[in-house]
Amino acid sequence: MGAEAPSRPGAGLRDVVVRRHGGAVEHDLVAVEAPLEIRVGEVPVVVTMRTPGDDRELAAGFLYTEGVIDGRDDIAELRVIEAGGALVPLSSSPSAGREHGCSGTAIVEATLRDRGASGAGARLRPRAFRATAACGVCGKQRLEDLEVALPAIRPLAVADALVESLPGRLRERQALFDECGGLHGAGLFDAEGSLLCLREDVGRHNAVDKVIGWSLLRGELPLDDRILTVSGRAGFEIVQKAIRAAIPVVVAVGAASSSAVDLARASGLALHTFVGAGRGNRHV
Repeated sequence: MGAEAPSRPGAGLRDVVVRRHGGAVEHDLVAVEAPLEIRVGEVPVVVTMRTPGDDRELAAGFLYTEGVIDGRDDIAELRVIEAGGALVPLSSSPSAGREHGCSGTAIVEATLRDRGASGAGARLRPRAFRATAACGVCGKQRLEDLEVALPAIRPLAVADALVESLPGRLRERQALFDECGGLHGAGLFDAEGSLLCLREDVGRHNAVDKVIGWSLLRGELPLDDRILTVSGRAGFEIVQKAIRAAIPVVVAVGAASSSAVDLARASGLALHTFVGAGRGNRHV
């Protein structure tokens, strides 16, 4: 007898049939991984593999952390073209990205305001390759493309006990991870440890871009009094994105890479790794 189909999974999840150890056939859930193309005008910038939902936040965050735009005012229009061709205009509502998340392949098209030769459009460097969910710098064509203008970091004092509590607070709110176990989480906290925004994605860099994009569309950048907590490791791209948004503290459940440590030290960002209850390393 076949497995009984469950109720329809939520956004970002897909039902699959699996054979368990022992032979039982059952339904399970996996994270959706589908391509999103980000365009500036009619110019393709990147195709990234992501978990659908919050696509405008992802696009806005990506364009900001890649140095294509400097803030919300650089965006004249931001719209989602879903697989069926429906257009979703940029709303003044900060939550609109969640309400209109698409179910699969999509395009986000950004129209930028013309600010002359030094404006956002002039800094556009198309990335003609696919960026996988695993790598935030995949697809960049030149070493110069790794260079993004980064602000000075203003130190933020945070008690060790608070830092150690953040991964647990993040994990408690990772609803999609609870369902399928296949998603990274990124959370933005205030200096008192209150969770302000959490996003999940198959790509850790995408989750960070979604959080930063959420802040950008709300007009809340720079984030110089916020803490970024990530559920995985702290690689170069995670630290660079945090610094671009002026985030002074990054807390990671996993390890750091050498380039992430070097970048954090050079900028003055406080980088905490292997963080959990009663443990953690701060790179100094």
